[in-house]
Amino acid sequence: MMKRSIAFALICSFTISLWAQTFKGRVVDLAGNPIPYAALYLKELKTGFTTDDNGCFQTSLPAGQYTCEVSSLGFAGQTFSFSISAGDVEKNIVLSEQIYSLREVNVVKGAEDPAYSVMRKAIANAPYYRTQVKGFRAGTYLKGTGKMKTIPAILKLSKEVRKESKEFLGKLFVMEEQRVVTFKAPSTWENQVKAYSNSFPEEMEVRIGLTTINFYEPTIFDKVSPLSAGAFSYYRFKLEGCYSEGNHLINKIKVLPKQDSPRLVSGDLYIVEDLWCVSAAEFSIRMSGLKATVKATCKEVQPSVFLATSTSMSCEIKMMGFSAEASYLAAVHYTNVEIADRQQVMNGASDASPKQNRKQQKLVKQIEELSTKEDLTLSEAYKLSKLMEKNIAESDTARSPHKYERKVRKREVNIKTDSLADKKDSLYWAAVRSVPLRPEEIQSYIHKEELSLSKDSLQENDSAKTTVGKKIIQTFLMGKTYRTSDKKAWIGWKGLPSYVPEYNFVDGFWLGAKFETGLKLSEASTLQFTPSAYYTTARKAVAGQSELSLSYAPRRRGYLELSGGVLSADYNGESGESRLINTVASSFFGRNDVKLYEKRFLSFQNKIELANSLLLSTSLSWQRRQMLENHIHRSWFKKEAESNIPDSRAFYPMPENELLKASFALEYTPAHYYRMYRGKKVYEESKCPTFTLRYDRAFPLKGTLPSPSYHLAEFSARQSIEFGMFNTLGWAVNAGTFWNKSGMQFPDFKHFATTGLPVTERSFDTGFSLLDNYAYSTNTRWVQANISWYTPCLLLKFLPFLKKKNLDEALHLRTLVEYDRRPYSEIGYSIGFMKLARLGVFLGFDSLKYRSAGVSVSIPLSTFAGE
Repeated sequence: MMKRSIAFALICSFTISLWAQTFKGRVVDLAGNPIPYAALYLKELKTGFTTDDNGCFQTSLPAGQYTCEVSSLGFAGQTFSFSISAGDVEKNIVLSEQIYSLREVNVVKGAEDPAYSVMRKAIANAPYYRTQVKGFRAGTYLKGTGKMKTIPAILKLSKEVRKESKEFLGKLFVMEEQRVVTFKAPSTWENQVKAYSNSFPEEMEVRIGLTTINFYEPTIFDKVSPLSAGAFSYYRFKLEGCYSEGNHLINKIKVLPKQDSPRLVSGDLYIVEDLWCVSAAEFSIRMSGLKATVKATCKEVQPSVFLATSTSMSCEIKMMGFSAEASYLAAVHYTNVEIADRQQVMNGASDASPKQNRKQQKLVKQIEELSTKEDLTLSEAYKLSKLMEKNIAESDTARSPHKYERKVRKREVNIKTDSLADKKDSLYWAAVRSVPLRPEEIQSYIHKEELSLSKDSLQENDSAKTTVGKKIIQTFLMGKTYRTSDKKAWIGWKGLPSYVPEYNFVDGFWLGAKFETGLKLSEASTLQFTPSAYYTTARKAVAGQSELSLSYAPRRRGYLELSGGVLSADYNGESGESRLINTVASSFFGRNDVKLYEKRFLSFQNKIELANSLLLSTSLSWQRRQMLENHIHRSWFKKEAESNIPDSRAFYPMPENELLKASFALEYTPAHYYRMYRGKKVYEESKCPTFTLRYDRAFPLKGTLPSPSYHLAEFSARQSIEFGMFNTLGWAVNAGTFWNKSGMQFPDFKHFATTGLPVTERSFDTGFSLLDNYAYSTNTRWVQANISWYTPCLLLKFLPFLKKKNLDEALHLRTLVEYDRRPYSEIGYSIGFMKLARLGVFLGFDSLKYRSAGVSVSIPLSTFAGE
């Protein structure tokens, strides 16, 4: 009985509205086939909405006279007027196929497609349209659906999984939202959720984020936009034809990626002649395991102002045995739109200084000279785009007086949900929806209601009791951070990984904990204390350290730290292999490539910028050091453990000794742009090299223990250069020398990023893959260089089964030259997902003589840990 009542109420709500008149109907083609996601636009209300995948639409309207524009990509648009008073209006709309006409052009063999002329002008004007909207307020109706179709066969082996999967597998879930969206340039979004309804399981947290799309950004959906300044390097364009829409001529441009890459889109752009803005778009997007089609229709909400009024997306997901489908649509009703005046933007601010005015007048003159040209060359279009971008930045009265500071690009999205948003009844939704619910969606809501009504109150109470226990266990295992009500002070711990962070043959297991507590002194200044203490089960000693740090002077990246403790430290403290990887190698294979010594230390360091991107680092440290030996002699699988003596011709037994060392370093990146985020200075990726000059001085100490004395000078430079189509060239050089050295110990040597293990946590951009740890450690002088070239397609990516995978390939060249040794070099090839996980093959050479070959896997675990 309950099921019938719910069904009756829902079905009635889709056809009857007690408080408003309904305009509804269906959009079909000449053969009577439904046209899914066709766009309808009511001029008087500036309201857009779409049809569903059956071509049906509905919206509630107050009484009045309306003009409706109906359009769908590939079909000729239709405009008609209708009036609505006491009753509903139902209209079936038939669209005919769009007939395109081609421009009259002189056909010359080898001549470029007319689309390039259109796209050059569109790209040149994109910087203005990117910032055209200063703000708007709009009502939106959003609807998303999802359906899980299959799960991996291995999961079906579990009886529990098979039982739970019956609740969602093959069933459609739907979510709807009514929002009031307020946008303020450059990137502030206020979302007020007025109504919210969904049939997704409660354990699934699903939110809809997309409302409108800015096609003029350099990237859309993290893909290169066809309207970006460098689009001609990535795309080919073809003019499919032209057609009239109202008083405007629309150019249909086919967008064709030059390479089958998931970082590019394909589809159609519809460009308005003379205005050179977007009137509609349809893009296909592909990435690992996902295919999606996005459609958007823009309407002239103000004279010469085209904004998106309807957006839809459908996608298929196939990944690791899972398959699903999802869809999304948004209808936008603009109530207020504020547009930046083009002339005012181009002419600049009236309160600018005379110097700024002269600079801007020069920019405006260059823009006007290029804009008046009937046709632009590729270089002129690129130049015009950059000039407009620069001029808009100069016109911004809110820009920073600091030369290299840029506006924060982060989107500020605030979502507020009305307390009664999820309590709206079916009659309310009938007045809000712009598309009727399909029978499958109705059934989804009915099923959700039945499940919630059938819940047993006793089970809920038992569940609540169980939840308390689960939370305690989860807090212990996963860690927790507790904050004061004003969030200015906190204390927390990392959880299970911090209780047992390491195992090695010297110490055994480390058992203990690491805590973190802090006090926020201001928005960008923090005082933090991080103590840790561990008991080593094999050595039966205490290890740990404490760090007290202060971040200050945020515009100058000030950082002060005092630290001390006692640790088993790697002789290669500068660029040693991951202790986690060493733990795995020791436990299973009896290898301990990381050699350890005991270090008691106290250190003070400070960092501060002397000028933009000129960072001065200073430190003073004291250390007492001595050798350690293995206390465990076999791995878990009874394999004999390697000794704790570094395999290096430069190593000799280290007596207990003391070190007092001062370090100074200057790091500089020319023309380094930055943004202030939450009061802190955050640098962008630079196009210029980064240079580092370092000087260390170890002072002799008077005492009973030996004390090293030496000078070290070191110079480094590194750079990453993007070129061509997704190609990246990274290089780094490092050179240094010791002098006036006396009593130096092995930890003081220059150590390199080398490893004899087949798996490393380091990127292939640094270090060497075929050299054992410490093999080339030196206390003389050295030069090393690394070059890596990353490209989307080089060798294996030509194989059909890898061609469409989101992988890239790379070539690597590394060289190391020391004073008293033959030059050593490695060349290699790798394939992987950017720098997150790579598989490489390398060859090693002494001078030009072959030395060794090997395979290496790079998995930078710190990237996944967010360190």
